[in-house]
Order: sequence, then C-alpha cells, then structure tokens
Amino acid sequence: MSNLKNLTVIAVIAAIIGDAPLTNARAEEALQKPSVYVAGKGKYCKEISVRGYLDCFYASLEACQKHNNSTNHRCVANPNNGT
Repeated sequence: MSNLKNLTVIAVIAAIIGDAPLTNARAEEALQKPSVYVAGKGKYCKEISVRGYLDCFYASLEACQKHNNSTNHRCVANPNNGT
C-alpha cells in the first residue's frame, strides 16, 4: 500500500510541475497584450495620441480617414467588432 501512496504523490507532483510552463506562458501572454480603451461602437477608430485609446465613431474607413486627414491620426478597425 505504501508503494501505491508514493506513486500517487509522485504522479501529483509531476502533474503540477508539468503544468507550470503552461501557466507561465499564459501569464506572460497577458502581460504582453496592451490594454486598449475603446470609446464608441463604430466599425473604425482613430488612434488618439494617448497610447491605448481608440475613438470609434466611424462607419467606414474612408470616413475616418477623411475626417482625420489633417490631424494625421491613424485609422484602424474597431477591435471589439471583429472587422
């Protein structure tokens, strides 16, 4: 019975150690993702000079570019719309 107990303990420890790299990878991935604040529900957004802020009030890429031509802001798809 003692051998079975030892084998169970070893199996549990191996499972915990085997899962550690996966947990570390998830933590590193979360740290690498930039947080973005999205204002509005339009399909396209202009990137504001404040890092991580998107102003999403445009129905089309052309409308965003036309409205922001003189300000030199970049227009991007709204990350919350999946476009």
